Amino acid sequence: MAFFKPKPNLGDHEKARIEFHLQEIAESIGFERFKLPVLRVDQLMELQVQNKTPEQIVAFAADHLSHNIAGLKVQVAIQPQEKCGGGG
Repeated sequence: MAFFKPKPNLGDHEKARIEFHLQEIAESIGFERFKLPVLRVDQLMELQVQNKTPEQIVAFAADHLSHNIAGLKVQVAIQPQEKCGGGG
């Protein structure tokens, strides 16, 4: 079962190792989890436009996937911006 196409710069051994571990994960959580409906980016962006809190967005995703989020703590972490520009 192929979950993704690895980048061509990976050797066959690395590809096989990744595939093996993905297969192990799939078997341990159950294949039915991979048949869940996909959330599209525009669906999540609409929640942001509606000024939903991170907790409401997580609750929406959990409800969509029928996943129990009891006890889950949401912590927003601001990603550092990458420095751009040249030196010289």
